[in-house]
Amino acid sequence: FSTLAKAEQSQVFGDYSVHYIAVNSTFISPEIAERYDIVRSARNAFLNISVIKNTGAAVSARITGEKANFLSQNSSINFIEVNEGDAIYYIGQFEFSNAENLRFSIEVQPENNGPAYPITWTTKLYIN
Repeated sequence: FSTLAKAEQSQVFGDYSVHYIAVNSTFISPEIAERYDIVRSARNAFLNISVIKNTGAAVSARITGEKANFLSQNSSINFIEVNEGDAIYYIGQFEFSNAENLRFSIEVQPENNGPAYPITWTTKLYIN
């Protein structure tokens, strides 16, 4: 997943920075997809979200969210937590149509307490 970091976005909320990216599942190798139980196909994508405390440490979080197209068709995204040593991140899979503009609305609650921070962004995904 380190090659995906170049395209990620982030926002800072107090002591935390939240890093996020939407990725077409065909961009990852079959081995990586199998390791993380990601469905790899032209119409599948996933969100990768991580939360970093200002100390530089990855922290757990409660992540909820949904995607919507511009016809206001919403669907929720379920996230799974992945722990790899010092890294913690959340993967949420979804389907999409070619050249579809998607609006993501995510809430992130760092360390599972305190306020939940909203993140909203729009991106267009393409079938490869």
